[in-house]
Amino acid sequence: MQSIFSNQNLIHLAELFFWLLGAFIIGFYFGTLKRKSKKTTTYKDLEHADVNHDDSFDLVDDISKIRAKKTFERGGKETVQTVFEEAKGLNFETIGKASAETKDDLKQIKGIGANIEEKLNDVGIYNYTQITNFTSKDIDELTDLIKFFPGRIERDDWVGQAYKLLNNKKL
Repeated sequence: MQSIFSNQNLIHLAELFFWLLGAFIIGFYFGTLKRKSKKTTTYKDLEHADVNHDDSFDLVDDISKIRAKKTFERGGKETVQTVFEEAKGLNFETIGKASAETKDDLKQIKGIGANIEEKLNDVGIYNYTQITNFTSKDIDELTDLIKFFPGRIERDDWVGQAYKLLNNKKL
């Protein structure tokens, strides 16, 4: 009869198991020591603590005043106005002006989805003719305005695609 310890693979697996078990026990032990040594601060401790011996900074009162900053994506009013002010940085003399009535389906251009089309419309870009008139300065400005990946407009060749779509539209 053959012993189970005569198989070398089984011996190695048992040795590996005990090493891992030892590492787990050591880690668990030091983890509990560290957890116990950390002094946790509770809300009740904050009520009774005099943080800097300064009455001008009361953390308990300030917690209720913390609010998330409204951004354009969240419907903040301040940033909506600044986006239209920044949109004036685009040179609409060379790009051309358009309105929602002369709007083209910009989603036909590879790289423009519904979200990007909406952002383009918000800054005043509505049709293929405007996109074909982009200069490199306009592309850089537009990338900053719509918070798009730098270089993506050139990589996807929006100007070339818009030119092709504009020619197909005229036919």
